[in-house]
Amino acid sequence: MIYVTHDQVEAMTLADQIVVMNAGRIEQVGAPMELYDRPQTEFVAGFIGSPKMNLLPGSAIGREEVKTVGIRPEHITVSGEGGDWSATAQVVETLGADTVVYAKVEGIGDVTVRLPGNIRLKAGERLSLTPERENLHLFGHDGARMEAVQ
Repeated sequence: MIYVTHDQVEAMTLADQIVVMNAGRIEQVGAPMELYDRPQTEFVAGFIGSPKMNLLPGSAIGREEVKTVGIRPEHITVSGEGGDWSATAQVVETLGADTVVYAKVEGIGDVTVRLPGNIRLKAGERLSLTPERENLHLFGHDGARMEAVQ
């Protein structure tokens, strides 16, 4: 059966295979978790996932040859200090099992972080963020996935 939806949560829940299209062009075909774990284009990376993947300039990780680096909100660790990025919590959503923090990272911009629900933060609080290197998604100037070179 073919089912058409614009709701990525619905697609992830119902599908065995997903075809992600952009302006009439197929971006990627695969199982839901394949698209989630290994998006082949910047468009798919930003479309699949809730909250959506952070798409930041390559300079955020010191990689000028990378146009965009993607990192999922759950793949960023938070500490009081000593992380890669200095940030300020702008909005904190306490959702029970999860706490979602919308932060402003100095010199980079807005970043969303998903934390366990038992972590209590407040808007205005200073944070130190570190992206998990093994979970970075690198995209070139053509919007296509680049193989990560650590």
